[in-house]
Amino acid sequence: MRLSQRNALLLCRITALGIVIFTSSFMSSQCAGVSEEGRWRNLEANGDPLFIDVKMTGGCGDEVLNGEQSGTSTHYSIRVWVKQSTGKLYGRPAVKAAYKTWNGKSWLRGDVYTGGYQDQMWLHVEPHDGKSQLRVLIRHQSLDSKPSSQTNYWFVK
Repeated sequence: MRLSQRNALLLCRITALGIVIFTSSFMSSQCAGVSEEGRWRNLEANGDPLFIDVKMTGGCGDEVLNGEQSGTSTHYSIRVWVKQSTGKLYGRPAVKAAYKTWNGKSWLRGDVYTGGYQDQMWLHVEPHDGKSQLRVLIRHQSLDSKPSSQTNYWFVK
């Protein structure tokens, strides 16, 4: 079947219009996620926690209209997974997290309660060993008379 020049031009216009509509609706529905978002695995096989899940919910952190934050507010959560003595993984309840500035960088920060400690978790994605990794600094704050301590881990997706 041979298309006339007029029909071919009309077909091109309809195709172009479809691409523009699809692309604009697809692009407007995309959210710029945070680099910390996702499931991360501890590089130390016996590290605690073994996995960390970071989630962003409630909206896009990059939606600004006329200088004002638009849409719903953005919320972050952290959930840690530890290995029990039986070898099974246990997911501690997810906790709220927020960005805080420390050492001139923006870190995702949340408090995870682990028995007699409050683990103050600081998460930041940075280049390490040639790729992006999640640096996790944990300040183990004792809630009773035990000594407090600090650990530093690297995680990969």
